[in-house]
Amino acid sequence: MGLLKKNEKPDLSNRENTNIDVDGYLTSWRLAAVVSSLYLGTLLVAIDTTIISVAVPKISTVFKALDDIAWYGSAYLLTVTACQPSFGNLYKYFNVKHTYLVSIIVFEAGSILCAAAPNSPTFIAGRAISGVGAAGLYQGALGIIGYSVRLEKRPLYLGIVLSVFGIAVCIGPVVGGAFTDHVSWRWCFWINVPIGGAAFLLIFLFLKLQDGGTPERRLPIKDKLKRMDPLGAILVIASVCCLLLALQWGGTTMPWRSKTVVGLLIGFGLLLIIFGLVQWWNGEKATIPLRIMWQRSVFMGAWFHFFLEMSIYIDIYFIPFYFQAVQGVDATTSGVRSIPLGIAQIVAVVAVGALVTKIGHYVPFMIMGGCIGIVGTVLLTRIGIGTPTALWATYLVVAGFGLGMGVQVPFTALQVVLSESDVPTGNAIILFFSQLGASAAIAIGQSLFINGLLREIPKLTDAIDPHTVVNAGPLNLKALAKSPAVLHALRNAYSLAVRDTMYYSLAAVCVTIPFAFGMQWLNIKKAARNKDVEEEELVRLA
Repeated sequence: MGLLKKNEKPDLSNRENTNIDVDGYLTSWRLAAVVSSLYLGTLLVAIDTTIISVAVPKISTVFKALDDIAWYGSAYLLTVTACQPSFGNLYKYFNVKHTYLVSIIVFEAGSILCAAAPNSPTFIAGRAISGVGAAGLYQGALGIIGYSVRLEKRPLYLGIVLSVFGIAVCIGPVVGGAFTDHVSWRWCFWINVPIGGAAFLLIFLFLKLQDGGTPERRLPIKDKLKRMDPLGAILVIASVCCLLLALQWGGTTMPWRSKTVVGLLIGFGLLLIIFGLVQWWNGEKATIPLRIMWQRSVFMGAWFHFFLEMSIYIDIYFIPFYFQAVQGVDATTSGVRSIPLGIAQIVAVVAVGALVTKIGHYVPFMIMGGCIGIVGTVLLTRIGIGTPTALWATYLVVAGFGLGMGVQVPFTALQVVLSESDVPTGNAIILFFSQLGASAAIAIGQSLFINGLLREIPKLTDAIDPHTVVNAGPLNLKALAKSPAVLHALRNAYSLAVRDTMYYSLAAVCVTIPFAFGMQWLNIKKAARNKDVEEEELVRLA
């Protein structure tokens, strides 16, 4: 019942509670204000993820650091991933509003550092700091929806808030392209300052939850700090670092069989095993209690989201290379051409949220979305240097709609199978797998992309060294090419390299299907009715 104690009803005589129903959930304008605030806060995360996609070619060219392009996304995703379990505990044990506001401040600090970065390492550090704040913003939005909205209505509101990622796919690349072409790529990060300020103000004024009612939030501060599991957090960060470094370096800067890459992969495995043992030893005080991790819908939903985000991030990150390097358009036009992908995702996320709210069943949409996503990604593997606009736009729509159908469904499943006190931990688990999949996707995608260039360029032309092309970056092809024929060959090589990443995206979305079938086939409307009956029985017995 919202954030009220069990059997406790809100004091409706208080004017501040006039927009809270008898079970403690928000209604009317206060609910609209909170959802709007969460939408704006989530927009920070979404815009930051997508606006950089069209700017990466320019940033890597300015800093002369094409080998760092994976870290421009992965440094952000690394901290987003590694901090998810810790934020699950923070939202479980501490004041929701305060935690959310601090997350905005941290995110803004990272954005300012990126905007003012004089070199590539500083820029990467800013991305990492932004990722810490983004972890709190993303998870906080999901948790606050659960505290604010009745169970049967949550799919719709989750869909509304998460649809912001589709909007960001539409406007992020366009705005990022306009800044990159006509002002400076640095404004891709300065823009976060006013958006973050507005989100902070709205949440400060309108987020009025009756926080503190759960037993976890009433614990003494000393007991809360003990349950933060700092050792578990360190092990997660260290293991994810090992994995991403191995994926980024393997096959590009050093062979996969090199001692460094093999050692990093072994380190990842050992640290993950130690983390699991620590969680088992800590029991209910663990960052991720194993009873929640092994719950069927949580486990299957986490792996479903892992592979779904792999496919989504490959598309978002490498399609701009197709537009800018292969088609030869500027960053602004590249952003405009990415709009079909974003619009399709928006329609899918909101439509699925509304349909699940209406009919109650949610697993079928995961399966249908995966199948449609497979069709769309198969089509994207066919794009080439001469693909007509009507075709590649259609391919983006089909892929975006299919992938968007499954985005919010695992979070809906958590609301059904977990108690309210366990939902923050469940959100943390799915978000951890989700962001880990995205991080791994970009690192693996870069390896496939660069190796594809190094393989294809010698096949298509011997007029230029392939390493020179890679080091120059995708925006300098005209300057490198000695003739139209060489330019055509280089663009064709980039086209084939992008196609390699699309094959990887296809493999990832295919793997989502078995995990979708592994979910518990439950009905959220029936679960909400059962919950109401149980609560009425508790009140009667009291």
